[in-house]
Amino acid sequence: MGEEKKPQSLGVWPAVKPFVNGGASGMLATCVIQPIDMVKVRIQLGQGSATQVTKNMLREEGIGSFYKGLTAGLLRQATYTTARLGSFKILTAKAIEANDGKPLPLYQKALCGLTAGAIGACVGNPADLSLIRMQADATLPIAQRRNYTNAFHALYRIVADEGVLALWKGAGPTVVRAMALNMGMLASYDQSVEFFRDSLSLGEAPTVIGKILSKYIEMSNDFQKYL
Repeated sequence: MGEEKKPQSLGVWPAVKPFVNGGASGMLATCVIQPIDMVKVRIQLGQGSATQVTKNMLREEGIGSFYKGLTAGLLRQATYTTARLGSFKILTAKAIEANDGKPLPLYQKALCGLTAGAIGACVGNPADLSLIRMQADATLPIAQRRNYTNAFHALYRIVADEGVLALWKGAGPTVVRAMALNMGMLASYDQSVEFFRDSLSLGEAPTVIGKILSKYIEMSNDFQKYL
């Protein structure tokens, strides 16, 4: 008797799983790194070193200031990270299918990463804009502060005061940054996974390499967000 073929997975879950996994992992990471990200924003806005910024925030605003913009950060991950990781999985799966099941060359992975980054940035720009404004609000003169209470209040105020298209202010640099980041992270991660798995039988090295490359590329574009 021949081996019975396993039934293919049917339903919605296989299609949405990459998006759910991507969004959930991004939101969890945001909860952990939000205080560090908040300090980084203040440094980029010229408020001094990490030590000076941390001391000033604790003294003048309290420990809660480290989590300003958390709702916007979570919303950003729920949109940007969900869209970029989910679309990358789908794009690479379609490309592998078109290649008759053969592994993708690096340039095709890079193209998938670029495309996924652009998709994610377009979807996530409204949340990214509200996050940046909430994080930078305390650095403005009191009369100029927007005093958004949460991400949804920020989105509402932006639309009410500036129009719907204002949600995509700064989308150009954000898309370019996301394309560079995802080309560096997603393509290099997949490529290093294949290399270390097939050649050296190592498991964690690809993750480290992918993250290092992505952060190197990301930092060269990061300051544009706060200009």
